Amino acid sequence: MSARGKRPMSRFQVAIIILVVAILAAATLLSRFFFERRRPEMPVGLPAPAPRTWRADPNQFRLSTLAGNVEAFQNGQWYVARAGHLLSSKDVVRTHDDSSASLLRGSVEIKLGGNMDLRVDKLDKNTAKLGLLRGKRISASVGKADETLEIDALDTRTTNVGAARFAVAVAPSGKVSVTAAEGVARFEAQGKQVLVGKGSESTAFPGAGPSDPEPIPEEILLSVIWPEDDKAQGISKIRGHASPSSRVRVNGEETPVGPDGNFLARVQVSETQTRVRVEAEDATGRQKAVDKVLRTRPSPRAPSLQPSGEGLWKE
Repeated sequence: MSARGKRPMSRFQVAIIILVVAILAAATLLSRFFFERRRPEMPVGLPAPAPRTWRADPNQFRLSTLAGNVEAFQNGQWYVARAGHLLSSKDVVRTHDDSSASLLRGSVEIKLGGNMDLRVDKLDKNTAKLGLLRGKRISASVGKADETLEIDALDTRTTNVGAARFAVAVAPSGKVSVTAAEGVARFEAQGKQVLVGKGSESTAFPGAGPSDPEPIPEEILLSVIWPEDDKAQGISKIRGHASPSSRVRVNGEETPVGPDGNFLARVQVSETQTRVRVEAEDATGRQKAVDKVLRTRPSPRAPSLQPSGEGLWKE
């Protein structure tokens, strides 16, 4: 049939085509919404000012440097964090694996490592109160004597006394340790408080007050008593000693360290060979590791008995 013989499409056919196109477009948008959407970035608000002209707001912390995946909880929602944004009371900063963040406010600087949650609890003119919700170690520096920084971790409270540089470390067992690199930090728990001076450390175990401050060892403490061949079904006991403030892992498993610094771990050892690695990290972040190949002593085989009636018949 020639082109002149083609009949024009009816309104019904045109409506069907338009409806099909609309359905396909809607399906594409829904697919992108559910499968391709990303977390929104933090609201831009005012543009990040140049460092020379930026002035600290006493009611806000500034995210100064970020590395890796860092998020912030603001206005009831998690956002992808960017350097230069401001955090107010009740905001939370979260770091993930292999990420870090620094916060600035006046002469106060906070440094976070990976896998941490830090909440801004309260901000006044010269006072900042922060809560360590998750993570193992937070470093703080206060450059002016008239500024106060308080860090709450579990049931403990740490506050600078004048200008100071200190760190708060939390272990999975619930113990909290405080070290001071410069100045003095006041460490409180269970109604007891101690002053941790430069080069000292103190540890509070769950349900107990902080220990009397002691000098930080020049080298990280870690000694291991390796067992001999163990007959107890291939289970070897790994004993050792470290600083009470240290965290110890045996073959990657967290092992509690007591107030006396002693620890005990049980490791499954095969009859061929098993490498055991013991790692320690003190409250300042220093690390040390030792390892050894162990093997269990094979169980003695019972002698085989073959019944014989020869002697009985001879008798």
